Amino acid sequence: SKKRKGSNNWEKARKHLARQHEKVVNRRRDWFWKLAHQLTDLFDVLCFETLNLKGMQRLWGRKIGDLAFGEFIEILKWVSLKKGKLIVFIDQWYPSSKTCFHCGHVLKKLELNIREWRCPSCSSVNGRDENASLNIKRVGASTLELDGVRQVFAATVV
Repeated sequence: SKKRKGSNNWEKARKHLARQHEKVVNRRRDWFWKLAHQLTDLFDVLCFETLNLKGMQRLWGRKIGDLAFGEFIEILKWVSLKKGKLIVFIDQWYPSSKTCFHCGHVLKKLELNIREWRCPSCSSVNGRDENASLNIKRVGASTLELDGVRQVFAATVV
């Protein structure tokens, strides 16, 4: 930043910064491959919600960009294909956070800052993320007709 553009020291600083960025990218990619192999060794079916990453990046900026979630999904698809495992993608508009896992009641509105909510039908307390993950699991199982679960919502199997 304090180097004069075009000077030898500026070029050295630019190369040093580029190496640091490359190391971060390599570490992240290595972690993605290890995690993909670990997940496909543990599970035969993986269920994910399709996310609008571009829209999320507009809202949360670099936080989403640094996750490189799209790259992880591509690596996971490749590893699961090689190992003969299935990945199910649930539609992003499925109200996984707003649907009560216990009774199926769907809230009309749920703000992002509300992390826990009580179902008005069955009075169960639902943690937003845990409830969403259970709903995504249920929809994935129903899509593949596992354990005699009936179809809940349309999903894409890869």
